[in-house]
Amino acid sequence: MTSNLSILLKKYTVPALFLIIGLLMVYIGFAQNQGAGFMIAAVMMLIAAALSIAFSTGKFNSSLVYILGIGSGIAGLVALFLSYNSVKTTLTYQENAKECHSLAVQNLQDIRYVQKAYKEKTGKYIGEWSEFVDFVKNGTVPVPNSIGSVPSRKVDPIENKYLYTGNPPVDNDMSEQEAYRLSLWKEGPNWEKDFKNFVRDTIQRDLMKIKFASKSYVANRTKLGFYKFSADSLPIIPYTKDLWSLKVKDSVKIGDESFPTIRVEGRIPYGNKEQSTMYFGSENLNELGGSWEE
Repeated sequence: MTSNLSILLKKYTVPALFLIIGLLMVYIGFAQNQGAGFMIAAVMMLIAAALSIAFSTGKFNSSLVYILGIGSGIAGLVALFLSYNSVKTTLTYQENAKECHSLAVQNLQDIRYVQKAYKEKTGKYIGEWSEFVDFVKNGTVPVPNSIGSVPSRKVDPIENKYLYTGNPPVDNDMSEQEAYRLSLWKEGPNWEKDFKNFVRDTIQRDLMKIKFASKSYVANRTKLGFYKFSADSLPIIPYTKDLWSLKVKDSVKIGDESFPTIRVEGRIPYGNKEQSTMYFGSENLNELGGSWEE
C-alpha cells in the first residue's frame, strides 16, 4: 500500500502542481481582468497540466499528443505576439507621455513669459487667446539699449555741483547713474568728450524676434526634439485639440495692494488625474509658480 502511494505521488505530484497553478492563473485572470497574454498563458498552463497527467497515466494517444502539441505551439506564438505588442504599446505610451509632459512644460513657460511681458507693458494680463496669439506675432517689448562705457574717472567739481546739492566729497569713480545723468546735460563741459555717444535707454523690439526666433531658443527646441515654434499652438494642450483654461483678473486685492492675477490650467492626455493636471499662476494670489516646479 505504501509502495503504491509512493508511486502515485511520484507520478502525479508535478502534474497536480501544474494543474493548481493553471487553475489559480485562470481565476486571477478573470478576477483581476488581466490581458489576453496572461489568459493565454493560464490556458497553456492548464494544457501542460492536462498533458502531464495524461502522460502519467500511460494511456495517452500519440495522435492526441501531436494535436495538442500543435495547438500549444500556436497558442504560444499568439501569446508571444500579444506580449511583444503589449510591451511595444507600453513603451510607446511612456515615450509619448514623457514628450507630452515636456512639451506642455515648454508651452506653459512660453505662455508665462509672454503674459509677464504684456503685464510689464500694460499692467494687466491678456484674457483672450486670440489677443494673446496676436501679441506673440506682432507685439513689441522694451529692451535695454546700452551704448558707450562709463568714463574711468571721478566726477569733476563742476559735474559734482550739477549732480548734487551741498557739494559732497567725491571718493569713488563715476557710477553708471551719474554717467547717465551727465549724458543728458549737453551743456556740460565734458559732454562732447565723454558723453556724446553714451546711451542708456530702452527700445521697442519685436517679441517674436527677441524670444522665439532667437538662436538659443530655436536650438533648445531642436535639442528637446520639439516641432518648430508656432504661436498658434501655444494655447493648445499638447497631443489634444483642447485649449488651456485661461482665467485672468485685472485687479485682486491682496493685503493693502491690488494686483492682476492669472491662472492657466489643463490636463494632458497621459497619467492619472493628479499627475496629468498642469498649470501656473493663481486666480487669487500674486504668483506665477508652475505645477512642474513644485
